[in-house]
Amino acid sequence: MRLTGIFPFLTTLKTYSPRDFRADLMAAVTVTPMAVPQAMAYAIIAGVHPQYGIYACMLPVILAALWGSSRFMAAGPTNAISMVIFSTMATVSVGGAHILNLPEEVRMAYIFGLALFCGLIQVGMGMARLGDLANFISHSVMVAFTTGAALLIGMGQVKTVLGIPGPKKAGFFHQIFDVLHGLPQANYWCLGLAALTIVLAIGFKRISRRFPASLAALAVVTAIAWYFKVDQYGVRLVGAIPNVIPPLSVPPAFDLAAVRDLFMPALALALLGAVESLAIGKQLASVRNDSFDGSQELIGQGLANMAAGVTSGIPGCGSFTRSALMVTSGGRTRMGTVFSGVLALPMLFVLAPFFAWLPLPALGGILLIIAAGMIDIEAIRLCLVATRIDRIVLSMTFASTLIFDLEKAIFIGVLLSLVLFIYKTAHPRVRRLRANDPLLRDAPAGLPDGIAVYVIEGTLFFGAIHELERQLYEEDEEPARLVVLHLTRVFWLDASGAHALSQFVERCYARSIPVILVVGSRSVQRILERTGILDYLSNGFVAETTNDGLRQAAALLNRVACRDDECVYPVPGLAAPAASSGAGAPRQPGAPADPSTGTAAGQEDAPPVMEATEAGAAASTAPTQLDQMPPDIHDADANPAAQPPSTTDDRMSPDDARAGTDGSGADVSYSGAARAAEAQAEPMSDQVAKASITIVGPRPPAAFPGPDDLQGPTVPDTTPPTPRK
Repeated sequence: MRLTGIFPFLTTLKTYSPRDFRADLMAAVTVTPMAVPQAMAYAIIAGVHPQYGIYACMLPVILAALWGSSRFMAAGPTNAISMVIFSTMATVSVGGAHILNLPEEVRMAYIFGLALFCGLIQVGMGMARLGDLANFISHSVMVAFTTGAALLIGMGQVKTVLGIPGPKKAGFFHQIFDVLHGLPQANYWCLGLAALTIVLAIGFKRISRRFPASLAALAVVTAIAWYFKVDQYGVRLVGAIPNVIPPLSVPPAFDLAAVRDLFMPALALALLGAVESLAIGKQLASVRNDSFDGSQELIGQGLANMAAGVTSGIPGCGSFTRSALMVTSGGRTRMGTVFSGVLALPMLFVLAPFFAWLPLPALGGILLIIAAGMIDIEAIRLCLVATRIDRIVLSMTFASTLIFDLEKAIFIGVLLSLVLFIYKTAHPRVRRLRANDPLLRDAPAGLPDGIAVYVIEGTLFFGAIHELERQLYEEDEEPARLVVLHLTRVFWLDASGAHALSQFVERCYARSIPVILVVGSRSVQRILERTGILDYLSNGFVAETTNDGLRQAAALLNRVACRDDECVYPVPGLAAPAASSGAGAPRQPGAPADPSTGTAAGQEDAPPVMEATEAGAAASTAPTQLDQMPPDIHDADANPAAQPPSTTDDRMSPDDARAGTDGSGADVSYSGAARAAEAQAEPMSDQVAKASITIVGPRPPAAFPGPDDLQGPTVPDTTPPTPRK
């Protein structure tokens, strides 16, 4: 293994220049003043002291940048992760008490253990190359979860903004009732400071995107709070933050019951952090045309959370706000994010005395701005107008975020995404092409009737075959005499799909419907070759393009004759019996078979007749490819003289033709427009091809042309008359 595979940041250091250093340092100076107050606010969302959010902005950010894949990814505490942490503390019990109600030193030990557990899961996911996990989480799920989390964050800060005393409850509706019940106790000083913070932050943001608007607004409000001594009016302050290097922390002693209780929340954190980080990383990579390795990014995020668990930080993931600011601030490499983590420590030493006078309602106002920015109206509208499935997934995931715990809502969203993925995979698009379809614009002219062209788009397996059979066998104005199956848009095929395809072909042969495959993809063709399906069909029933398949279908149908549910297919290689005096005599219905020859009496030279169950095997195993057709069959259309002479005894009367329209006749089609009517008038003649198979099956016959279209002299009717209605 190459050294850069273990230490991916070595690639950056090999080409690092002083120009890169200056650009990265300036970007870090811009990002850090915004990252620190955000981390404090997210710590409050998680229900812990803001100092643990600041600690998470140091070593975890550095490790995520060094071992991640994106050169702009800025990790750390985020709103959604903090909401899951708070939900976990409010729902998981240890020793009969919720973690949220435990003393701080005991409560924080479980949070550090949660971060360590989450990091281990993410590192394992990265080493297992699960970097494409985000592809299985639908856009509707992420939009719904983000919207629901925004409402939870906003509702959770209303009580702080209004200064209503009492512990914060978990659950969206519980918080609403709690706020309504505590409205008479609202503190106007808290409301005023929160409103002033919101106004200042919005105003400062208009100065420049690089200006630390949140930090400036908090600085002004902190100065006002210190001047008026607002703590005397019931306003809660952040309090003292120790200006020391983040202390080492240890998770609680190993307890199997605690591990069992924390596993599902840790898995939820790992999945949510992975999805957010991978989505942000891919988006940033597309903006800068960078390569992105999702599995490597998971390893970096996992190491960051493990570092948070041992350096007194809370779990986190990639932050789009800080990452986007790193890009717009002129950052050039991953070292910009590393410098941001390094600068957080001196900022802590400088600003720690001032943070003691920071009002919590001011941080609540910043969080309300963040929550409002999380609601993407355009993305919600897109999900609502896209498809019915997207609307259902959006509604169910959004409702689950408000009704259930957030970790449960995450699993519900992931489950819905997987169900949606399986549903779309199991229902590939199967459609029948019509004459005006763009795929048939270059189709050969003069195609016989009854050629059904079906296109499968997506994956080919049992679900696709079921849909194909449903369309093929349902009532149609144009019954199919031959199926051209277009597989060039099939991008994946496995053993199940190959087996289902072979069964479909057998059932079509049993219904007297030949199948021609159009296989343009080499990967699909190799799979069909390995599974033996191409040998099963032979070359004459496999084409590379749609037009080739249509030409082969026309050549085959022009040599096929059907009547009374019997179809004669030319099969070279099967020798016809020697000609005798009985040749050309039609087989009478119900004529006894000659036990010595196995043929009906009076028809020793007739083509062999096979039952429907035997037809598929015979038509598939016999050498039926068109390139093996005898010269007299290939040249039949071009050389009419090569056709055997016909007699008047072999022709069908107009009454027989009219009888075919009532269901006792069948489709007949020979090549050559000038000979079409004549060919249809002699469907069961022994002069079709000397080597042929008659397939008996339940195929619905098509109507014969009218008597005016028939050519040649009429002969006495040799079949029983059809009762007229």
